[in-house]
Amino acid sequence: MVMNPLCSATELSVDGIQAVRLENEWLKAVILVGKGTDIWELVYRPLNLELLMKTRAGLSPLAGRDLRENRLIHYADPYPGGWQEILPNRASFGNGSGEVSRREEGESAGVPWEYSIDRGDGRDVALRCRLALPYTPLTVEKTISLKAGESVLRIDERVVNTGDAPVHFIWTHHPAFGAPLVDEHSRIVLPEGAVAFNIDRYEQNKEQSPARFEEEIASVTLPSGTKKNLLRVDPRGSEGEACYVPLMGLKEGTAGIDNPSLNVGLRIDWDHEAFPCLRYWSNTDENMYTLALEPSSSWFSDIGDCMRHGNCISLKPREKKRFWLNIRVEQPGRQE
Repeated sequence: MVMNPLCSATELSVDGIQAVRLENEWLKAVILVGKGTDIWELVYRPLNLELLMKTRAGLSPLAGRDLRENRLIHYADPYPGGWQEILPNRASFGNGSGEVSRREEGESAGVPWEYSIDRGDGRDVALRCRLALPYTPLTVEKTISLKAGESVLRIDERVVNTGDAPVHFIWTHHPAFGAPLVDEHSRIVLPEGAVAFNIDRYEQNKEQSPARFEEEIASVTLPSGTKKNLLRVDPRGSEGEACYVPLMGLKEGTAGIDNPSLNVGLRIDWDHEAFPCLRYWSNTDENMYTLALEPSSSWFSDIGDCMRHGNCISLKPREKKRFWLNIRVEQPGRQE
């Protein structure tokens, strides 16, 4: 396969949604600037390997919808797959008068963003995006970039509290990976020191210490009572079971998926001081077969729990929070 060693950026439309495609010789990323800056496609070009999962409906339920006038209230209604930024997951602001609950999470993923393209000299390319959230008093600036010669997609962000009172919030990235990268032969790489936090059991017994709900990552108790090893992917099945487990105690911000049959390894590296949690979500149903590795600021789901346990981002007026994340794809032993 002959590949152009330079980077490029192309504006296009995906199912009627404004998008930008960034490419170099290794990676192709399609970003929906018209919907949340979702990363809709992430392709490892030497193998033409799509890394992200799409639902069967994909973006079709949004056909003809003007998200500027009629935004999504919840990032997953409808859920198309791909990679969303969930900002905020939950929030409390205005000295408690404003709240983002389970029903409204992910404002950032439900509206168009302002954007510009920096094409540089062809050796690098950057998509610069900006959004003032429609409800929560936060403004986010995000740069997604590629460099020639590197199989790495970089994301750099800054969030600012633009209100006149503190904002307490959860911030999460939600990349959902799919077949063929994800199958029963895949090996999951989780951060050193990671401990599973059984959020379902905690939410039924909040009066007990959160430490009572910690479990080993190789033996997590699912709602059905069965045990799951988070380092393995279960086969697809008609009665597949979903698994959602936040991981805490991270000593590093590195996670990934290795697929020996494809000779491909994917790694996510991130600022784990800013995001000390990795949310693990898998589903093995025939209609949705996926594994999501989601760097997050919090392992609790409820913003009140986060605030009580000091497990959320809290910004004073005009205060800023920065975050970075890199995703890279490798083929061990490949001759460049």
